[in-house]
Amino acid sequence: MTVLLVNPPSLSGPPGARESFISGQKRRLTPQQYYSLPIEHLGLASIAAHARSRGIEVDVVNGMVEGHSSVAETWRAIQDVARRRGRPRLIGFTNIDTFDELSWLVERCRATWDDARIALGHNFATLNHQRILRGWDAIDYVMMGEGEVSFTLLAEAVLNDRPVDEVPGVARRADDGSVTATPQTVVNLDELPWPARDELPTVLREGFAGAVYTTRGCLYRCTFCGTGAVGDLLGRDRYRFRSVEAVVDEIEYLHRDFGLDFVAISDDLFLAKHPGMQERAGRFADEVLRRGLEISFMFDARVDAIGDLKLLAHLRRAGLRRIFVGLETGSYEQLVAYRKRHVTADQDPAARINAVNELGVEVIPGTIMFHPTVRPAELRQTLRLLKATGYRTPYKLFDRITAYAGTPLYHEYGAKGLLTNDWPIGEWEFASPHAERVFAEVKAFVTGQDEADFAAAERFFLERVAEWEAAEPDRGLAHQHLPVASTTAAAPTTAGQP
Repeated sequence: MTVLLVNPPSLSGPPGARESFISGQKRRLTPQQYYSLPIEHLGLASIAAHARSRGIEVDVVNGMVEGHSSVAETWRAIQDVARRRGRPRLIGFTNIDTFDELSWLVERCRATWDDARIALGHNFATLNHQRILRGWDAIDYVMMGEGEVSFTLLAEAVLNDRPVDEVPGVARRADDGSVTATPQTVVNLDELPWPARDELPTVLREGFAGAVYTTRGCLYRCTFCGTGAVGDLLGRDRYRFRSVEAVVDEIEYLHRDFGLDFVAISDDLFLAKHPGMQERAGRFADEVLRRGLEISFMFDARVDAIGDLKLLAHLRRAGLRRIFVGLETGSYEQLVAYRKRHVTADQDPAARINAVNELGVEVIPGTIMFHPTVRPAELRQTLRLLKATGYRTPYKLFDRITAYAGTPLYHEYGAKGLLTNDWPIGEWEFASPHAERVFAEVKAFVTGQDEADFAAAERFFLERVAEWEAAEPDRGLAHQHLPVASTTAAAPTTAGQP
């Protein structure tokens, strides 16, 4: 008997030409771009570590990290574990945007081991637990929120044939067919064991980054983000910290035992403008410097959190080399629509980007180029912000927003009649056929080349936008854009993660 944790392979590419997650990243990015991308699944690794600390044998099949190029390959890996370890009693799956892959795997697990219990976790599952449990009989449980304690207690109950009714943080079907859920647990992060590092040698061998987490949750409520939506379910406990000392202890261990010289801090938000978070970041730098750790790192931050150049210079001395910043768009109106007011109407993020670059810290941009009502002027302004960072990856020119089921954006698009398909990912269409044409042509131009050149892709992008402007002038449409500022900062010597 065994307990399994499974992450689907997260394939990319069109049907008939699918490729593994790792192959897709390496095709789109250069080694200097993807080396800081963390691909370990720290959630599954942390659940495995906690369960093992309670004496439960847990195996992990991570099709994404293992480079599987089909769901059939992941299914064979699951069967291999079962042959070695015995018939599984509990299988836990995770999912963000791989629900179709997951469903295929779940059905095969159910058909092969009809007495196994199957659970699903992560933000997508939490936000959509009612729909999942009513629509997929093969899934027995949805883990609500954090899984370390809940999944371990569920495993103990299943392995010992005990009722699961009182296991915290579990949604299930009641005897009458209704969906019921027990309250979630709120975990003290410093009491958890460090994540199991089964996958790290593979991650490093493939040229990606090892990772740690230092917080959970987020203070903010961007409409497109599942983390914020799940955080509302936890109320005042939605955002929590690990102690700085515990985090640096783990980084020191990874540096010593795995030879890590770069670590990605994988928090949804490591640095915000809140004084407490700024002070904590300073203490983190202090601790790294005090121990003399020779390690580089990156983290995620909001635009309004990177104004203290003295703090960033201190973090730079401690090893900060990259910051991922969710710039999103050049339209202030659209930022407001996303509930992401990290600048005022008269501020320009490019000025802050330039200042951070001048410190020797790369700003890796998160941008949303296309959304249903995008206009030409916004595309130009978002491109301007993208270029201010020095980021030069043409695939960013056709990024489009994803309406994840259960998020506020998904509900908004549904209410406005913008969704053409609502499951498992909210699919939408453009309000303007010209926008659809620009998106399709830019995507075809970039993906149709073995090694797309950013400058050539930018020229093609701007030509298509100009054609749209000529065919359909804005004529005073109410999209207020951020002011134009200098973007003359030198491009960094390396780019970063998407």
